[in-house]
Amino acid sequence: MTLKIIIFEIVDSKNLELQSQYAKKEQIFQASTQHSPAISCPRDHMSPMTGIQNFLGSFISGNVQNEESSSTSSPDIENATGEFSEIRKDKNETPENYTLVIKEQKKRGHEDLEKEETHGIRYEKLKKAKRQEPQFMCCSENPDLTYSNFNHQCTSGAPDCRIRPNDIYWVPRKQQGEFQEAVCTTCFKEMGNKDGWKQEKNINDRIEEVFKCQECSGLWHQCCSFFYGEPEQFLCRTCAPEAFKLMLDASGSSPDSNFIEERINGFLEEALEEDQEFQKISVRTFYSADDSVKTGDLAPPSWKSKFIAKYGTVIKFASRAIHVFQRQNNVDQIVFSIFASEYRNLRKTWMVIDCLDSIKMFEPVSLRTKVYQELVLIYFDLARNIGLSHSYLWADPPIQGDNYIFPVKPANQPSPTPTMLENWYLTVMEKGKSNGIVKEFRSFAEEKELKKFKKPTEIPIFHNSLWSSLMAVYDVVGKPQKLWKSLSAEWESHGSDNWFIEFNEVEKDEQSEGMCQERLHEILLKKEELQYHCMENSWQFGNPRRARYASVGLINLM
Repeated sequence: MTLKIIIFEIVDSKNLELQSQYAKKEQIFQASTQHSPAISCPRDHMSPMTGIQNFLGSFISGNVQNEESSSTSSPDIENATGEFSEIRKDKNETPENYTLVIKEQKKRGHEDLEKEETHGIRYEKLKKAKRQEPQFMCCSENPDLTYSNFNHQCTSGAPDCRIRPNDIYWVPRKQQGEFQEAVCTTCFKEMGNKDGWKQEKNINDRIEEVFKCQECSGLWHQCCSFFYGEPEQFLCRTCAPEAFKLMLDASGSSPDSNFIEERINGFLEEALEEDQEFQKISVRTFYSADDSVKTGDLAPPSWKSKFIAKYGTVIKFASRAIHVFQRQNNVDQIVFSIFASEYRNLRKTWMVIDCLDSIKMFEPVSLRTKVYQELVLIYFDLARNIGLSHSYLWADPPIQGDNYIFPVKPANQPSPTPTMLENWYLTVMEKGKSNGIVKEFRSFAEEKELKKFKKPTEIPIFHNSLWSSLMAVYDVVGKPQKLWKSLSAEWESHGSDNWFIEFNEVEKDEQSEGMCQERLHEILLKKEELQYHCMENSWQFGNPRRARYASVGLINLM
């Protein structure tokens, strides 16, 4: 009786025919609640009348709201497993409207509800994102985005004269060709004709960019992003993590790099104290066996024919580059590099370290010097394993502010004085002698006294070495007899900063056979190319953020 009153209050007179159908549906529903286990609410928590009201509410609302309504109809009754129960009914007694409603409810179900909910969440996020300004996603810092500058060579002729950062200097108003003149203020004052020159300042006007992710619109400082492409193509590491390579992989290893890497990691593990963390060191090497230089380019002009008679027209050598990385904060940070030449046709075999450079970021700090010195010793050991019997070293520290290998190093990393670097190498050679790698080493003054040098051709010359350069400075064309006397001015000043080293012999093994495998790279094998590439791309090493960005840039070249 109560049911009929509710129905009559809801439907109008035009739906009288449906009233009897609703009454029948009441009986069907009551039967289903008594026998079907698929009702979502337990029977002891739902009265029969509540169930009927819920059922009829959804049924009637489905008829009152026409098919054009944008609201979502209630889904069919759901059981504990998330499936819809089938309401038992007599097909002969089911009105057409009722059938359509039930089919529509089953058709939409949870799938449509989930879709609408997902679209709603996305829409709200989109509205929120549009209301907010783009945020920095990389770090909480507000770094100085201006790039640092470095020394420029003063072209006035003084070899040690520099134009330092922020200094005023002078250049011709019109310059042609590759050679560009730049004269410091001190040298410019001493010039006679100053017409046609203009003033400039040694500053770096490049600014670190800020990238906007094309997917999430987040902002990233360029050096935090580890992105090296065009800004309009930038996808951040959150949106495209697979596109970023921050660490070296095994594909870049080689027998010589494995030799150095295993030894230096073993040394580090043994040297660490209990409270110090081990951070893996990785090594990558590059090697070319086919480099050469014309003997006439190394020899002083007055002695050219005599040097050619001794060495031939061409001096062949192999080039080797060794780059050392340490894993810090899930990034392989470059910390040390060696560029060397290996000679096999100079009557004796020689390994010559052309230059080496480090970045003051190795961890722990207490082991930094020891690790770098050990790396030189490991290379000595590699050299004798590939059949090289001698080495030549020259302690030639760069001028403070110069880019030696790595542009713009940390401000708290001063260049060593000549005496400091001499002592650094002496420590290496003394340790090499104590552990059996080095047989003997002598300074130039000691070597000269032992070998009784009497003429220029008795001094070994190497590409970019000390004595080849000095001979070119002191040579007087057409007066070869004066060269030796002129060189004597350098005997004392360079008597202790260069050494001749002899290695102990070692038996070759299978591993040594692969240490001279060709592994070329147009940038990473040559110091000048590496330095130029870093400067062109503003890859600097003055702080950890920029040093890691530059390091990953080098990794992506490999």
